[in-house]
Amino acid sequence: MKMIDTEKLKLLKLVGLGLATTLVLGLVFWFSLASAKSQKDTKSPSPKTEQIKKAEGSELTSAYVKDFLSAYFTKKDLGENRNRYLPFMTEAAYQQEVNTEEEPAIQTYKGYVVDTKLKSATLYIDSDNHVVLAQVSYTQTQLQKKYDYTNAQTDVLSSSTLRIHYIKQGDKYLVSQIEPVLIVDTLTADQEAGLPTLNQPNITLNTEGE
Repeated sequence: MKMIDTEKLKLLKLVGLGLATTLVLGLVFWFSLASAKSQKDTKSPSPKTEQIKKAEGSELTSAYVKDFLSAYFTKKDLGENRNRYLPFMTEAAYQQEVNTEEEPAIQTYKGYVVDTKLKSATLYIDSDNHVVLAQVSYTQTQLQKKYDYTNAQTDVLSSSTLRIHYIKQGDKYLVSQIEPVLIVDTLTADQEAGLPTLNQPNITLNTEGE
């Protein structure tokens, strides 16, 4: 029986251990590379899809006009809403509105016509000339005695049509003039049929329930 060469056996063990270590390190290195590549692919920037939010009033949109009309019509009493519609108007237009509210004929309604709320607004927007035609309806509470809600008539529906002129100051459109408009329908049924797009509004906004 041959004697086992202990020196060769030790050498073979060392070689085997070295190969095993090399194989393990190689596998670890390969997995590290694969993991790093996977993370890089995951974190790679995707095309930008976010749009820059435009400042309110930078464009003459139906939503922006509706915000003004809500501030302009909704009020507990005459003049109570001045601080709310002021940001939408030029200084001259605001002062003109205040002067109108201070007229004696208008002041007679103070305390008698209260709780005005915008109900709906149909808007025709002329973007080229910065003019809006607004057909609005709103509700009010009418009192028999000043600030006395006894026997009050609530939710009295009224409507009006306004021509609103805008100008751009800086980067924001502001109301420069408000004109009441009386619309009289003088077309016959046949004439209306011949003008199918005449009464097509840009948008109808319903604010009921707000």
